[in-house]
Amino acid sequence: MDTPSNNTNFQQDPEDKAIKDFKKWFYLCLENWKWVILSVSIGLSISIAVSLWQTNRWSISTELVKKSTESKGGASSSFMAMLPIDAMGAEFSKLNIEYEKRYFTSREILVSVVKQLDLNVHYYSKKFVKSNELYKQRPFTLKYDNKSTWGPFDGTLDVVVNEDQKTFELQSSEDTIAQFFEGKQFTFDQKNVINGFVFTLKKENIDLSYYPSPSIAIRTPYAEAKGLRKSLNFGILGEKNTDLPLIQVKTEGQIPEKQIDILSTLISTVQAQDIRDKNFATKQSAQFIQDQLSIISDSMQLIANQVYKLKTQNTELSGGAELVFEKIYKLDEKRNELELSIRYCNYLLEEMKGGMKDEVLMPEAYGISGTQLTDMLSKYSEMKLEDALSNVRLKKSILYQEEAVERKKAMKSLKIKIAEAVASTRKALKIQLEELNRELKKSIRSTNTLLSEEKTLMDYQRLFETHEQLFKLLLEKQAEYSIRAASTISDYSMLSVPEPSEFPIFPKRKLNVLIGLILGLSFPLGIYYVKVLFDTKVREESDIEEITDKPFIGNISTIAEFDKLIDPLTRSLAAETYRNFRTNLQFLIGDKEKFSLLFTSSISGEGKSVTSANLANFYTTLDKKVLLIGADLRKPVLKDFFPGLNDNVGLSNYLSAGNNVHEYIQKTDNPQLDVLLSGSIPPNPTELLQSKKMKALSEELKEEYDIVIFDSAPVGIVSDSRKLMNYTDLVCYAIRQDYTPKAQLERSLSGISGEDIKLALFMTDVNMRKKGGYQYSYYGKDYISYLEK
Repeated sequence: MDTPSNNTNFQQDPEDKAIKDFKKWFYLCLENWKWVILSVSIGLSISIAVSLWQTNRWSISTELVKKSTESKGGASSSFMAMLPIDAMGAEFSKLNIEYEKRYFTSREILVSVVKQLDLNVHYYSKKFVKSNELYKQRPFTLKYDNKSTWGPFDGTLDVVVNEDQKTFELQSSEDTIAQFFEGKQFTFDQKNVINGFVFTLKKENIDLSYYPSPSIAIRTPYAEAKGLRKSLNFGILGEKNTDLPLIQVKTEGQIPEKQIDILSTLISTVQAQDIRDKNFATKQSAQFIQDQLSIISDSMQLIANQVYKLKTQNTELSGGAELVFEKIYKLDEKRNELELSIRYCNYLLEEMKGGMKDEVLMPEAYGISGTQLTDMLSKYSEMKLEDALSNVRLKKSILYQEEAVERKKAMKSLKIKIAEAVASTRKALKIQLEELNRELKKSIRSTNTLLSEEKTLMDYQRLFETHEQLFKLLLEKQAEYSIRAASTISDYSMLSVPEPSEFPIFPKRKLNVLIGLILGLSFPLGIYYVKVLFDTKVREESDIEEITDKPFIGNISTIAEFDKLIDPLTRSLAAETYRNFRTNLQFLIGDKEKFSLLFTSSISGEGKSVTSANLANFYTTLDKKVLLIGADLRKPVLKDFFPGLNDNVGLSNYLSAGNNVHEYIQKTDNPQLDVLLSGSIPPNPTELLQSKKMKALSEELKEEYDIVIFDSAPVGIVSDSRKLMNYTDLVCYAIRQDYTPKAQLERSLSGISGEDIKLALFMTDVNMRKKGGYQYSYYGKDYISYLEK
């Protein structure tokens, strides 16, 4: 029978490493299915317990629409067009959701919501290890004075109700708070003061026994507002750039009623703030109008006072400039009359000097009347007429001559008196003329002043009229803004009242169960995957095939008693694996009647010694004369399988000083099996095994025995067995399942070279019950059971 080539690769698997690793992992999971089921059960139990322990949380949402304050029309040219318009005429417009979010969550609005609903005071009732928050259905209500010098503080107070149900104690685990409440007794519905914190705990009409271990958590309004801000979510429903944007406001919490109140109060607060903001502009405008009315009223009063003052200080202003000019005209006419009278007086005086030959004009014609001058001139004229007449009579009578003399004397005297009267009259007239001229000049100056004052008066009157018109306009606008302020509505309209979700959003119990299932599966499967992925041990034949193409000759089953020989006539699974191993060896040895085998491994403890000892015992059933040689001179093991033999006599003794090898070969209970133990441990085992004497011994023993089996030292540790490999027909390399490192195996095999060395590998301590890659196909479950019967 032809001997197969050393390069023959048995049971070659064409699958790549990834698929092989997956198969290893899969079958490893199947093998440990009980642990997988246990892990899944634990994961599901934990997820269910967590779901039951977690408190339901609900999502509450509402929708808003915001109206714009932009007007369609253009800007008005009037003053009032610059003021804010009424929200009633608003239109829908695009909005900035980020701005709306900041507006809704501003500190002023959130703090107002917190204070309206007392959200910074939380009530809890503890059952077992779970604390449940209370809202309206609570045993008591805490009210505190906002003007307290201490508080509200951040802390939790446990309420311990005394037996009388009227008094209580407050306890806290926080040292900074507990020191003020320790040992203090308080009464329900009464004001209490602790370190400046003024509070009242009002007892509600609820039996306290329904709420075991009640407690109160207090926070500052600002801290609560920060927490409230984080719980609010904003979004836009529909298209962002539509003309009708909808704002969705969402929050979540354990008590739907509380969250509904929060959203409702938030929106009402925003609407009120929006109205205040809009009315603020309106009120500012109204206040501006009021201020302007006050200023204009004062200005009008000042103008009226100035007009009154001008008119009272200058009476001519009441008649106007025409009266003043009429007065000047009259004064001028009178001046002309006076000048005429003065010229008349001058004329009389000249006439008096010339003898008044001509007819004397009467003074009435020249504005002089009511004086003696007229009488004297009339008398003088009569006397002069008589004198003219007397001249004619003189010619006729002497009597009249005497009368003429007397008349001349009288005329002369009268003339003197007339001259004096004229001079006196002229002087009086000049005085009147001077006075008139002064009056005229004064009137002319008064006219200039009057014109200036009249212009000022007209300006005042025009300014007064302007102020009066503006005053009336502002009065109208003031009334309009008062009506507008009373009818202002918010730009925010709530389309739907806040509503809770149909189902709780937390906990997601189905998701929790799914997570528990996944984690329960992932934990063992992950461990097994990591075990396969980072596995450095040889587990199956494919691991060996990845390292070398040397033939694989079989598997040796796990032996319960690792240091005892197996009865080759039993039907146990381990015995069957040895018989199968023996058969596979025969394929490699061929038709040789006599041959030698060498058993080695990478490291110690891989089962080469137990395999070599049992195989030697199994070969004796074929009526073969077998010699088992303990060639491991460093750590002998074969002596454990043959406790009745002398372990101080053996190979090392023969190689060092023996002459006849038969003196060192010992008989066993099996007449077909002889054993040459290792003997005493020598100081130079490598030199002894690689000596010519060892080579000669090998040739000698192969002639005497049918089968010679060498149990040598591991080649991965020492080089004792390297030379012996050249003396044997086949080197059997032991690999222990789940024990031999892959890297060590690869390094050890790479050091074995030589064309004369025929190498075959086998695996020991194989668990035949393992599935997939951990069980080999020629052992079915039923057959294994049959063998173990």
